[in-house]
Amino acid sequence: MRQVACSGREAPTPILDQAPAPKHSRRFSDHCYDSATRMTSGRSSRPSRRERDLTWDEITGTLPTEEVAPLATGPREHLALVALVGEHGRPWIAVTSATVIGRGDDCELRLDDAAISRRHARIFRDGATWFVEDLQSQNGTFVDAERLRAPRALVDGARLQIGRGTVFRVSLQDALEHDASRRMHESALTDPLTGLYNRRHLDRRLAEELAFARRHRTVLTLMLLDVDHFKRINDRYGHLAGDAVLRVLAKLIQTVVRTEDLVARYGGEEIAVIARGIDRVGAHLFAERLRKRIATTEMPWAGEVLRVTASIGVAVVDGAIEVPALTDFVGAADDALYAAKDAGRNRSVVAE
Repeated sequence: MRQVACSGREAPTPILDQAPAPKHSRRFSDHCYDSATRMTSGRSSRPSRRERDLTWDEITGTLPTEEVAPLATGPREHLALVALVGEHGRPWIAVTSATVIGRGDDCELRLDDAAISRRHARIFRDGATWFVEDLQSQNGTFVDAERLRAPRALVDGARLQIGRGTVFRVSLQDALEHDASRRMHESALTDPLTGLYNRRHLDRRLAEELAFARRHRTVLTLMLLDVDHFKRINDRYGHLAGDAVLRVLAKLIQTVVRTEDLVARYGGEEIAVIARGIDRVGAHLFAERLRKRIATTEMPWAGEVLRVTASIGVAVVDGAIEVPALTDFVGAADDALYAAKDAGRNRSVVAE
């Protein structure tokens, strides 16, 4: 047994014989503690680190925890299609029940591709297994480059080709993975403030809808809505109030449009609506109904009630006329929006 000298005049405290640790191996906290001890007249009541064993939680400052059981994964029976080739606006598609794939309006998964039949293929489930079958399509359905002659079981990672130019990767996931993939997909397509579709998805869908209208000679409407004097709201009540107004308008517009219509944030305080099958007269009535709903909506904020109005520009593609290019179509709606602003705001104008 040997003794180590301590500060003060008290008797030294014996410890077990051991080789002295190199100075460079001492921790910074040990130096701090020894310095504080030398500054006091008596020995501190803090026990020496060498007098007991420290747990890893004490060293790192973390709290001890109970043993954690792994999360249950469950069966990998949730099906999703991940787009590899083909422009149809949805890079990730969840399949929850029997689904017919084709370019017909009655298909659960509609793909606007001339090389795809109106009712091209069907995905269905038998027990815990998912199958795909070809519905006598002209250009065929393929799984891992093999054309289907009979229903084929789908396995995780398989390549599903519909027609000539649309290819999906089959993804079979458990509930945890499926939910995480769904959230990632939604965040890639939606605007975080309003919950509406974002500009990227809007541009893609608008290009597809124009191609569909050109091919099938159908009617397509685009509305651009802009909140009047939105800067005044931000300047008077703050940007949080402006954000609240946009969120309320987003929810309001979604209650007015039809299920098949698409609503997206175009940019800033502008919101776009894509609607199929509405002619010029119907589109004007639609825009006016939306405008009036906005003008009569009260929005409580910080003890006050906010009211806003909106101007709406409308462009319509008639099946009897030539379908314009995407930039020209958007430009027509934008010009109509500015015409509504110039005419005094809080009104809708349909482009000629």
